[in-house]
Amino acid sequence: MSWNNNNTYIIFAIIVMALVTYSTRIIPFIFFKKINTPTLIQTGKQLPVCLMAILTLYSIDSLKEFDTHYLINGWIACLGCIFVYLIMRSVFTSMIIGTVIYFILLNYVHVFN
Repeated sequence: MSWNNNNTYIIFAIIVMALVTYSTRIIPFIFFKKINTPTLIQTGKQLPVCLMAILTLYSIDSLKEFDTHYLINGWIACLGCIFVYLIMRSVFTSMIIGTVIYFILLNYVHVFN
């Protein structure tokens, strides 16, 4: 493989995009490292869960554009995920179980077709 200006441009673009992406992730940790207000600590504890809930509801709601089959399966998987979380108190396990429930409903159970 011979290197030309196009390959160099692509490699350079990938490096620049990686640096920009990484810097936007690391800058808040650098600037807010010494700020330990109760409001910021509480926001840091609650914001990830709120964002995940908003993204989940938005994703399930956008499924109605495809077919109601996807929408119903999404809500069943979401309820299964919540149920597993309430029993086990493990976010990772409930996400995996919810994904498996959605996959099984979508590919193997055709009750709502």
